[in-house]
Amino acid sequence: MTLPAVFLVSLSSLAFEILLARIFSISQWNHLSFMVISIALFGFAASGTVLSILDSRKSGWVKQLATEKATTVLVLLYSCSTLTSFIILTKLPIDYFRLALESIQAFYLFLSYALLALPFFLAGLVVLTAYVEQPESTGIIYFSNMTGSALGTILPSLLLPFIGEGKLVVTVAIAPLCYITAAVYIKNKDNIGSHFPVRNLIIPLISVCSILLAATLLFTPWGGAQLAVTPSPYKSLSQLQQFPYSTVTESHSSITGKIETVTSPYIRYAPGLSLKFSGNLPVQKSIFRDGDEQLVLYGTEGNLRSFDFAKFTLPTIGYDIVSYPQSALLILREGGTSIPAALAADIPEITVIHENPIISQAIGKHYNLHTTSENPRIFLKQSQRKYDIIHLENWGTSLPGSTALGQEYLFTTEAFGEYLNHLSEKGIIIISRKLLLPPSDSIRLFSTALLALQEHGIENPQHHLVLFRNWGIFTLLVRKNPIENTEVAMNFAKKLNFDIVYIRDMQSSHANRFNIFEHPHHYLAIEKLIQHYSKKRDKQFFDDYLLDIAPQDDDRPFPGRFIKWDRLDDLYLSLGSRPYSMLLSGEVVIAVVFLEALVVATLLLLLPKLLARRRKESVPLAQKFYFFSIGAGFMFVEIYFIKAYILIFSSPVFSFTFVLAGILLSSGIGGWWSQKMRKNAVMYSLTALLLALLGIIVFIDRLLDYLLILPELLRYLFALLILFPPGVLMGVPFALGMRCLLTTPLQRAYAWAMNGCASVLTSIVAAGLALHFGIQSILLCSIAFYLFAALCSKGAGTNQIGRLP
Repeated sequence: MTLPAVFLVSLSSLAFEILLARIFSISQWNHLSFMVISIALFGFAASGTVLSILDSRKSGWVKQLATEKATTVLVLLYSCSTLTSFIILTKLPIDYFRLALESIQAFYLFLSYALLALPFFLAGLVVLTAYVEQPESTGIIYFSNMTGSALGTILPSLLLPFIGEGKLVVTVAIAPLCYITAAVYIKNKDNIGSHFPVRNLIIPLISVCSILLAATLLFTPWGGAQLAVTPSPYKSLSQLQQFPYSTVTESHSSITGKIETVTSPYIRYAPGLSLKFSGNLPVQKSIFRDGDEQLVLYGTEGNLRSFDFAKFTLPTIGYDIVSYPQSALLILREGGTSIPAALAADIPEITVIHENPIISQAIGKHYNLHTTSENPRIFLKQSQRKYDIIHLENWGTSLPGSTALGQEYLFTTEAFGEYLNHLSEKGIIIISRKLLLPPSDSIRLFSTALLALQEHGIENPQHHLVLFRNWGIFTLLVRKNPIENTEVAMNFAKKLNFDIVYIRDMQSSHANRFNIFEHPHHYLAIEKLIQHYSKKRDKQFFDDYLLDIAPQDDDRPFPGRFIKWDRLDDLYLSLGSRPYSMLLSGEVVIAVVFLEALVVATLLLLLPKLLARRRKESVPLAQKFYFFSIGAGFMFVEIYFIKAYILIFSSPVFSFTFVLAGILLSSGIGGWWSQKMRKNAVMYSLTALLLALLGIIVFIDRLLDYLLILPELLRYLFALLILFPPGVLMGVPFALGMRCLLTTPLQRAYAWAMNGCASVLTSIVAAGLALHFGIQSILLCSIAFYLFAALCSKGAGTNQIGRLP
């Protein structure tokens, strides 16, 4: 029963991890969902700590945990804890943003963390006891563990559209228990009778009760209410639902997001609308992804009213500058006003891109327009078509700071280069975003456009740019040819009470006329940037500025990331000295979570020594460093590919699922292969792995560029093939090390804890590395750790006698 239990618990726990990430994305924010990884890995690491303590205090514990009865109990506890922790999580009144105001929120967060870690702790015990008691079969156990995990990664993608998040959690939680219960019954059915002890019926009865509870949750209205996942009250959907007659008419769940369509008489969405507009807005309905990222459809299907209101919106200036535009490419993520703007301009040929297939289809059906759900970068890479207008709508979430960890490839220098390549001679790029203070996003996009135009061979790129604002948004225009006639733009701004931030030869009096700030902050920042740029001292401007607003490329595609840690005190003062405001930043969350993780990891690794009662063989230092290093190296490679593949898969969640499944499956194959190897193969496998990772660093940019032009099926196939060589080699060091470098239960348990703690810490560090140094720095770190593991492997097989470390 050991291998089936390992396989099923691995499958269930990884599926639960993926689903928790989805649930946190809906109920909280995406920059908090990454904490699910640390919760899971800490649970696994804690199982190694506990097993080390048990072995140091009393011999024979591991053998007892490895028995069939103990395995059954562990699986039962795993399923029950998964169900219980999830139900409690849905009921806890967690409000992350009230943490600075209500101390009880710290308790709620701690309770949710502890409850969610418990299932992973029990799953870790099931897998670890198999490793400890069957060291001669570590390759096969590793294969069962990894293939089960790979399948668990894929299952949510396949089943979410049919079941939904809550019910799928119950399904994956109860699946191992159903199998174990059935297996125990089949094995002991002949013994059930007058001679069968009543106490032996306790576990089967609890199992049956748990299965019945799961069935009640799955198939009754009461159960459906208990499993409902509700968005944060700060999200757009929650705010809209507070109004009467707001109704969710459609709901679709998938691995890339929960899509909900809402009708309400109170939807009044028109960002950048001038106060000079005195008419009525068309009927609107909204589409939300994960309770936020609102996209609005105007009018009703088959009866679309006039879209004259769009002529009063800030982005319409781009349509006025281009004389008689004939074609437009609209790239949408949120918003939706670009479509009425293009329709009001009577553009004959309109192409709309939205990456989500459900939303893309809804847009096409509503407006009767040609739409595609292709990745915009791939669409442009594969197209030779030129457009008079390329209009991007990407407004971000309700809370801008929550997107600091989000990767976005629409605003990098490479992306701007693609847009310029697809503009006609009179063409223009229109980008509208939320206006932030201190000035940040607008300055970064302006500087990115400057750099892209310069790289395009344009001598005075500042003559090709215009920047406008009102009180809440800004619009950047980038034209392929210089903007000679500035009167059109200036008259538009004056007529509709919009402020000019930058246009060539403008007067400073035009900068802060209608939507008045205490100082014209954005105008002053742009003027200073232009002055530094003209003197070729733009780098000094970026170094001196309060925030990180330098242009970003595909290696650092984080448009919501602005913090400079050496200027954090100045930023704190500029935000009014409010701790609450700092909690909105994903970067600050990373730092706080890392410090907490470091404390917990240190505690987990010290507890075996602190609680040991008797002398025991020590774990050699080389073993500790070896298993810590291969855990860190594995996680760095995994996260590198997840982040690198977002460029070709668009969705971070889909990239996470694809990469995780591919690496787990291939490393499982490596573990199986290691079963035939001997100790000296550790060094050979690590050497081969290092060469493979070096090759990836050298060729990955060309490989990704090549993948962008491939058809979808071939793109996925070749992306998987790139993962397999390093993935197979990454599976060898752990499985082979467990079998050949370790000799006692204590060493194997402690190595498991070291490996898990390393994975937790590096998963958090990797996010920070990508933000500050670029995605490739993650792969460089993995090479460093695997190189260190190779050096440690020579001494990792040495056994020493002494006190427990």
